[in-house]
Amino acid sequence: MKKNKFYFVAIIALVVFLVQPKVWHGLKDYFTKIDFETQLGLKSDVESNRSNSQLLELDLKGKKQIEVAKHSGFTQTELEKSKHSWIKFSGVTATGKLKEVNLVVTPKSLNNDKNSEKELKDIRPLGWHDKQRKLAKIPIVSPNLINFTLDKNRVFTGTKQTAETLNQVMNKVYESVLTSGQPARVRVTPIYKIVSQIPSGLIIESRGIGTDPLDFKIYVINQQKGYRLNYLTGKLTEER
Repeated sequence: MKKNKFYFVAIIALVVFLVQPKVWHGLKDYFTKIDFETQLGLKSDVESNRSNSQLLELDLKGKKQIEVAKHSGFTQTELEKSKHSWIKFSGVTATGKLKEVNLVVTPKSLNNDKNSEKELKDIRPLGWHDKQRKLAKIPIVSPNLINFTLDKNRVFTGTKQTAETLNQVMNKVYESVLTSGQPARVRVTPIYKIVSQIPSGLIIESRGIGTDPLDFKIYVINQQKGYRLNYLTGKLTEER
């Protein structure tokens, strides 16, 4: 009897604690701003994820890209591993969302890839619709920076505006490595809303090695001027 009474009192105390405004808002903020992977303990970089979620809250209508930070976030240890070209894909989530990609671009890895369009033809990334003329199948990393095989786990559905902006950013890395003759470290991180199939944008950061002055961290927004993109269904509708 005393044991049951103890449990009853404990439950009442817990309920009283949880309904306190500060506690409730804190819990709500945590579970709505952080994706399910972090909630389940599948990600360790919680602070980085909070930063990413803040990007989703910004009013970015009409913008193609914004600066996330003045400099890239690479550590000295990461840069020391950047003498030879390599690429590492982190795969996809259980629901098929693309994860982070890391690579090192060198003068020898640069190429004028002409086969990517043919490879993309039969790939259907999440959220893709054949009759959406303003949508594009976009490799998460430009094949011109380094050779890799394209498949649905390395391609995302984006707008043609996003494809153009991303291409400009990747070309910046290409030209810097070509001109300096030095390697560059690159990281691409897709940012998704919790309930979505298509990324809201991608954080791209790069740092040149040696005398290469390249150093940036930007967010490319996945949207199309004059249209509204549904990140869950992939439908693109004209704004009226």
